[in-house]
Amino acid sequence: MNRIVTWLRPRDPNGRLLRRALRAAVVIPANFAIGSELVGNAQTATFAAFGSFALLLFVEFRGSRSARLGSYGLLGVAGVALIALGTVVLKPDWLAVVLMAVVSFLVLYAGVVSSVIAAGSRAALLTFILPVMLPGMAADLPDRLLGWGIAVAISVPVAVFVWPPDDQNVLRKRAAELCDALGTMLDLRRPAPGEPDPLVAMTQANTALRTAFRATASRPVALSTGSRLLVRLVDELEWLTTTVASACADAPEQWPEQGRQLRTAAASVMHACAEVLDHRGAGPTPAGCAQLGDCSARLEGTRVAVADQALVALREASQVGAVADAAVTLAAPGDRTAGEFERPLYAAHELGYTVGLTGRTVQVITVADSRSWFARLMGRRPTVDAVGEVQAAEQIAVSHFDRHSVWLQSSIRGAAGLAVAVLIARLSGQQEGFWIVLGALSVLRSNALTIGATVMRALIGTLIGFAIGGLLVAAIGTSSSVLWTLLPIAVFVAAFAPDAISFAAGQAAFTVVVIILFNIIAPAGWRIGVLRIEDVALGCGAALLAGALFWPRGAGAALGTALAESYRRSAQYLHDSVDFVAGRRPSAPAMHGGAQAASLRLDDAFRQYLAERGAKHVQLEGITALANGATRLRLAGYAVTGLGIAYPDTAPEVADPALDGPITVLRDRTNAITSWYVELADVLDGIRDSTPPVTDAAPDESFLDIVLPAVDRCGDPDRAARAERLLWSGQYVGDVSQVRPGLIAPANEIGIRRKMPWWHV
Repeated sequence: MNRIVTWLRPRDPNGRLLRRALRAAVVIPANFAIGSELVGNAQTATFAAFGSFALLLFVEFRGSRSARLGSYGLLGVAGVALIALGTVVLKPDWLAVVLMAVVSFLVLYAGVVSSVIAAGSRAALLTFILPVMLPGMAADLPDRLLGWGIAVAISVPVAVFVWPPDDQNVLRKRAAELCDALGTMLDLRRPAPGEPDPLVAMTQANTALRTAFRATASRPVALSTGSRLLVRLVDELEWLTTTVASACADAPEQWPEQGRQLRTAAASVMHACAEVLDHRGAGPTPAGCAQLGDCSARLEGTRVAVADQALVALREASQVGAVADAAVTLAAPGDRTAGEFERPLYAAHELGYTVGLTGRTVQVITVADSRSWFARLMGRRPTVDAVGEVQAAEQIAVSHFDRHSVWLQSSIRGAAGLAVAVLIARLSGQQEGFWIVLGALSVLRSNALTIGATVMRALIGTLIGFAIGGLLVAAIGTSSSVLWTLLPIAVFVAAFAPDAISFAAGQAAFTVVVIILFNIIAPAGWRIGVLRIEDVALGCGAALLAGALFWPRGAGAALGTALAESYRRSAQYLHDSVDFVAGRRPSAPAMHGGAQAASLRLDDAFRQYLAERGAKHVQLEGITALANGATRLRLAGYAVTGLGIAYPDTAPEVADPALDGPITVLRDRTNAITSWYVELADVLDGIRDSTPPVTDAAPDESFLDIVLPAVDRCGDPDRAARAERLLWSGQYVGDVSQVRPGLIAPANEIGIRRKMPWWHV
């Protein structure tokens, strides 16, 4: 027993796999017994058994109990529709092939809009594959629906109430932990002896959040407003982590008084964000929401005070008559020059902006999560400017309907593989063609090489399962009492083995289950195992053909393309944002246009790349840095655009020749930086051989020192306000400039890989 525990502990440390296997070992044989013994119908028994497999092993919804119950309910309704459609289109053969392609594509592609749909896609596909491929006729539809109904009626309550997942919302929990760590980092008090180092805790929390966010092949969020905003929150927290680390590089006493007050207010906001996010599915408390609102209001007040410090200095420069006087005002207390004051001033302003941005996002999340179930069901928006579920689904689906989208590629590849499997089954005349299509579904992956490796594991596992099942049948015959005794054990191993041991072990156990099931329904001995080997081989061949024909390089090549596109779109967005603030563009660039769509495609390409089996030829740290760099570039454009919108009384389109000098410098610097990012995109696309070096025309020249002379003795407060807007825009442009050196090496590695033939990679 000790050896078993020692072997099991590292493979299933929290017992999740063991509990899931035990549930399946009890429920699946029970549902099969109801269909075969009580109802006495082979169609009902088959759909009850495989429907239970789909609900208990093919899908595991996350979230609160009510959310999970709703997700299973929707899957149950979808299963009814797909079973009915699959039964009706059994004949002619060409219609079955065409509909398999269409239905498979729609089911797989729909997963891009929500993790709930993505999680249920395999189970939904199984409810269509079963009726299309199992022998039968339209008159069998009631028996099939009865079997599915038995599976739903018994399996869903067990899945929801018996040993539910303990990590109901890992992403939200990790976000709360990072918010709390950021608040601790911003606290002015020094850690007591024995307390963990705040910087280490913040770094670890940020890593844990990114790991949770990238852990699945689909975005780990549903379509609800609160869930969707978690994606934005992850990006904002990534930026905020960098900002906090930079701001806290200076000791608090080096900051002006307003800056220290801002740090205290920012820390309170982050602690309040942590409290309302970590509600463990029960919803945020009214007290927590009220506290977050109060803390955000205090932060806004102190942030305005910091911004006013610069604005007052600029206005004094415009009215008193000496830049030196402004430098003294900016530097107080102390004798620092304007350039020396730049770091604390900029750090305080950026800190206030990013914390405020994060706080507002969390506030909308809490309002959305606090809605009644009826308001959520009716799709009522939590705020006036929030995007509704239907509109959000449309935006996401349209953004991925692009030939470079890895999700679109995977959906086409999957649909083609399953359609080819149906075609092979119909042409070969196999009696149990279901296994051909199921074999294709089991081994479909994101590129030809990983499909090929999975094919070998599937065939080896099936051969082993056939050998074990054949020996069992040969030893015990087809005695139903013995087979019923072995069925729960076989189901337990089939449920436990894929994740705890290997994919091949799961295939072997599943083959044994199939031999037992069909020998109970219609005794045929070991011949069932032989047929399954043939069918799985044909299905694997169909999947391998689809993988070789459709984007054989998989997510690796798609990731390079997605990175390149995201950098191009984000660079253009930042360029247009600066032109808007500088008065060279009449309207603000769209905040959710091409850059946002490219960001969504990049996110899915990155997580698909991480989900691919096999060695990663580019260091994961480098890929992560490139993905984060594209996000920083887009968020910088978002921040600059917000500066232009935030000053309606001093519209940026108002011409002011006195500011032409700072505007020219800002635009020149922006052009140089965004052009560099476009050249980086060319490297990622394989167009250029190497990334250009990072060069700055005047790296030591403070943009603050360029702005101050433009307002000297002008006597125009509006000019001072516009100058302040240029000052903060230059800050965000400078931030994305500092990111560049760390992107050169990984970009060059990807560029080299892009030029290699896919079979060499």
